[in-house]
Order: sequence, then C-alpha cells, then structure tokens
Amino acid sequence: MKVGGRDFGQSKRDVEEAMRGEEPEQIRKHLVEVNGTVYPPKQVLAHVTGWDRQTFTTMEAQRVLTKLGFVCREAGARPDGSLAWGHATGEQHKGALGDVDRIAALEAALATAQAAIAGLDARVRSLEDRR
Repeated sequence: MKVGGRDFGQSKRDVEEAMRGEEPEQIRKHLVEVNGTVYPPKQVLAHVTGWDRQTFTTMEAQRVLTKLGFVCREAGARPDGSLAWGHATGEQHKGALGDVDRIAALEAALATAQAAIAGLDARVRSLEDRR
C-alpha cells in the first residue's frame, strides 16, 4: 500500500503489536479500534510508521487501517458536545447532566456500540466468506 507516496508494508499483527501498551490520545472526530482500545487513526499510523502526522491525512490513515481489517469510524457525540469516546469518566460528568441529557447520552453511546457491532459483524462475514 502507498500513503502519501510512501510504502506501507505492515500487517494487522504488526500494528497490533506496535500499539500494545500505547496510551490513547483524546479522540476528536474519528477513531480506530486496535486491541480493544480506541485511538485517533493518525496516532496509530504515526506511531507504527514513525512518520510525521502532517505528512498524511486522517482519511489516508483510515483507508490503510481499514484495508488491514481494523474498524474505523466517526466518534459519537454526547448532548453536552463532548465526544462519547473522550477520556472523561462518568464520575466527572455526574450531576452535570439532567435525566433527559442522561438518556440522550445513553442513546448516543448505544448508537456508537451498534456501529461497532455492525463493523464486527461485517468483519466476521468477510472472514467466513473467505473459507
């Protein structure tokens, strides 16, 4: 594969190994799931390759990671505007949201989970079709 004119030859396993123990940065708009953890796609590609993040786009990172079999998608948003995959804990938001806002936040989290399940289902079907 090519990214910004450079060869990218790492496998899915190479990416998984490189990201083990790596602390995820704040998710802004897009995310990729690696080893059960969500990261910004550019963080993953930059870490794995050592390339400067300014030398490729988020879309290029997502294209490469998706081709390797990772789930990439847009992060959901909470009613207060913060991202559903941010690093704030429930305790930090406790008391800040009313009942209606809590329901909306749960609905947003559910939508994100449903998107993840749909992505996993598609990956399983793809693997089953290869048999």
